[in-house]
Amino acid sequence: MDASARHLRLLTETIAAVNSSLDLQEVLELVASKVADALGTDACFVYLYDERADELVLRATRGSRVEEMTRTPRMRPGEGITGVAAAERTPVMIPEQAHLDPRFKLFTNLPEDEYQSILAVPILAREKLEGALNVRTREPRVFTDAEIELLVAIASQVAQTIEHAKLYERAQRRVAELEALARISEAVSESLYLEESLEAIVRTTMESLHATGAALVLEDGKIAWPEGQAGAYAVRLPLRWKRRQIGELVCDRDTPFSEDDKALLEAIAHHAAVALEHGRAVMRGVLAQEIHHRVKNNLQSVASLLRVQARADTVDPRKALQESVNRILAIAAVHEVLTEHREDDVDLGELVERLQAMLVQ
Repeated sequence: MDASARHLRLLTETIAAVNSSLDLQEVLELVASKVADALGTDACFVYLYDERADELVLRATRGSRVEEMTRTPRMRPGEGITGVAAAERTPVMIPEQAHLDPRFKLFTNLPEDEYQSILAVPILAREKLEGALNVRTREPRVFTDAEIELLVAIASQVAQTIEHAKLYERAQRRVAELEALARISEAVSESLYLEESLEAIVRTTMESLHATGAALVLEDGKIAWPEGQAGAYAVRLPLRWKRRQIGELVCDRDTPFSEDDKALLEAIAHHAAVALEHGRAVMRGVLAQEIHHRVKNNLQSVASLLRVQARADTVDPRKALQESVNRILAIAAVHEVLTEHREDDVDLGELVERLQAMLVQ
């Protein structure tokens, strides 16, 4: 098979490989393997461009394994021979002693200095940098124009695959985020108990962010619902309701949080604030209904006692009136204490003290 036919077959196989999966890592490993085999090189290195960090990150190799490295090689565009190809948007070929070139960048955990030649090309998607790849040989080699054009064509196809894979990952992530928020909304709307809503929020946060721990901290510093354990990285987001901070959402994990992760946490924090105020409003409504019911019953009791006393001939009117006043004051004291406290618990000692003070007066 002549070189042209072999190059055409390589390009066809590469296109088929990159279109066979939306798993970006799998595609990159296939590209590294097929390019090295078809061009007869000893190694192939595929870098992806991290726009936020402005770095080229090694993601796939033929000849060494990325996951076995103690530290993943990174370089900025313009650093190293591959970085120069990326920065200048053009192929760079050195036929021999590439490690002596002044542009060469040495990585202590990469055996690059054992190779003689290098051909590096940028991975561009409509002039946007997506990464770079290079092929290496241990013996000196001058890559032909046809081989350079072939590698550029492969890099162009890889660039399209990277874009598609990124779009797919973003779509999958967005679906997961919407599902998480839907579960939280469902828990908040269906549950009448604040504890159940807070538990659902914390657990959904841990599942969605792959967190080691999460908790909701109320405005008084009380931890409403802790789950899991602390991690190497932590994010604290305020829970705000009508411009007032009513607590915090805390999330821990062992890997850094991306901007997308923080955006999801902000949405969860908003739902948590709504759930917290919704739960408190429900409790206040239940409490108000209970108070109204008890006040009505107590007033009916007072009215009944007054009727009984009115029928008696030996009752001192002044004493009867004072006892009725004390009963009404006692009802008012209970009502006051219950309406002053937003928590579920009421201090019985405080209530008794108020009743004693009223009776003394």
